Parts: sequence; C-alpha cells; structure tokens
Amino acid sequence: MIQTSIISKRYYHINNIDETEYSKIVWERKEKLEKYDLLRSEGVLDDTIFNVLDVPRSTLFRWKKQYKLHGLEGLENQSKRPDNVRKSTWTKEQEQRIYVLRKKYKLWGKAKIAVMYERVYGKKLSVSTVGRIIQKLVRQNRIKPVNFLCNKKISKNRIFNGHAKRWKLGMKSGSPGELVQFDHMTINVPGIGYLKQFSAICPTTKIAVEKVYKEANSRNGADFLEFAIAEFPFPIKSAQVDGGGEFMADFEALCQKLNIPLWVLPPKSPEYNGNVERGNGTFKYEFYSQYDGPPNLENLQRKLQDFVGFYNRIRPHQGVGYLTPNECFEKLKHREIQSHMS
Repeated sequence: MIQTSIISKRYYHINNIDETEYSKIVWERKEKLEKYDLLRSEGVLDDTIFNVLDVPRSTLFRWKKQYKLHGLEGLENQSKRPDNVRKSTWTKEQEQRIYVLRKKYKLWGKAKIAVMYERVYGKKLSVSTVGRIIQKLVRQNRIKPVNFLCNKKISKNRIFNGHAKRWKLGMKSGSPGELVQFDHMTINVPGIGYLKQFSAICPTTKIAVEKVYKEANSRNGADFLEFAIAEFPFPIKSAQVDGGGEFMADFEALCQKLNIPLWVLPPKSPEYNGNVERGNGTFKYEFYSQYDGPPNLENLQRKLQDFVGFYNRIRPHQGVGYLTPNECFEKLKHREIQSHMS
C-alpha cells in the first residue's frame, strides 16, 4: 500500500488534491504572476510592472517557466545543492585510522595527528585532509572537539530576536546623538580596588559621559544609560554597543522602552567602536594614572565628573579640528540653525 506521505506535491497538483500543503512563498509568487498578467493586459509597461512588483525581470520569468512546467511545485524554493558534490578524497581505512589516533590523542590538532599517522602507518596524509576527516568525525559525533574536552565555553552567535539589531558595515554617525558609542573598562584604583567605568561618546561631537560602578552588569548598564541621557546636551538618537552582557537584558529593555535603536557590533571588532575606545585610553592615562585623592568611591566619582567637564569644555580634540567637544556641538548647532533660516 502506498503511503500518502510520500506522494509528491506534483501528484497533488495534477489531481487537484490538498494544494494548501504548499509553503507561503508559493502563494506569494503565484499572486505576483497573476498581477503581472493583469497589469500586462492593461497595457502597463514591463519596467513599471517590475518596479511595482519589486521583482527582477529574470526572476519573474523563471517563475513563469517553472509554474508552466511543474505547477505550484515549481514555485517552491529550489535546492541549491550542486549537482556534482565533492567526494571524499580519502578511503574508509584512512578515516578509521584517523579516528583511532584522535581517540587516543584527544587534545591533538590536525598537524600532530598527521605526523603521528605517518609515524604509525608509514604513509603520508596532508594536514588539510586530516583536518577534513576530523571535522567529519565531529559532525557525526564520533569524537568531541578540543574545546568541549577542555571544558571551554564555545561561543555562539547572538540571536537577534529582541529590540537589539546587528550592526551593519558602513554605519556612521551623521549628527549629534546618532550611534552614540557605549563601552566599559576595568580600572584598578589604589586603595579602592577594581572598578568598572561605563563610557558613552558621541562620534560626531566627541562629547563624553562617564561613570564608575563596582560591577559591570545590565542593571548598572541601564542606570548609566539614564545618566547619559540626562548628561548629553542632545537626545540619544541611537546607541552602538559591543556584545557584552552589561548591554543586554535591562539595558536593552530600557532602550526599547525609550525607543532608542540599539545596534550590536560583531564580536572582536573594537575598531568599529573607535571613539569610545580612544576615550577609554584618555581617561586611563590622563585621569586614573594621575588620581591622588582619598581612596573612596564617592570622591573618585566626584573627581571623575570634574575631569569629564574638563574633557568636554577645555581639552582640545584632534578629531574635531582641535576644538573642544562642546565647541564642536555649538558650531554644528549654529550651522543647523543657519541652514533652516536660509
């Protein structure tokens, strides 16, 4: 007896049986094909039709051909698997030998395993081939990766299913308050110990906001965001952060509540947060290395805010033509007023 679960979609289409099993994308494509035919019959030019439907000419005509040949099944996404798949360049015997060696020397990489293979079996296998065999064995769960065996945490890509979005290459600040860069650094103050300084710098004006905490967590991150909003002389239009936990949870929730777009940088890319990273260096060498006040957090916090005032109002910055950050902001504000008046 034939199982209905293995009857092809084409059979269902030909016999008009249960077409609702097709994916949503099939019906969207079919609708666009019908709209194309309707607009064409009313004399609308092809270029206009393709602009309205937002579909390239070649793509729509490919859909038409597939629909004509295979019906609704032809509108499904086609497999991108190549016809000629690369075949393994090693034998089952070689694979088994690598398996035995890797089970014996669990923490060795492909280079050492390749040397041992030649030493034990008297034959040579390239390091890249050994590496591909090991990868296959890991995928098949026949062996464990070194990170797993060393109890190291294997990093996973962040899933963006909340308010935060992945930062896009080429994003730049074009006005005060846009893509304000947030970061934190660890500092060791004699007599006080290790502290966490949260920083926010506007890339356009270089105006900085700083505050120290005992811990770097999302609760303190959210508190610092509220502090930064109050301190900046302009609204924060959007924020840019690295993937640290202090900029998740409470920090992200507050951004969402205040309708501040939050962009998260790729891992290990401090160069895209260059303004705040440079600012961290300035505060480390020009403030903390010179601090000689009483060893308590309250006094340090007060002195830090004094230095922030110096940083924003007195210290010239090369990045804004040796103006102070406040002078740069006033200049931009005056230019904007003049443009509105003209």
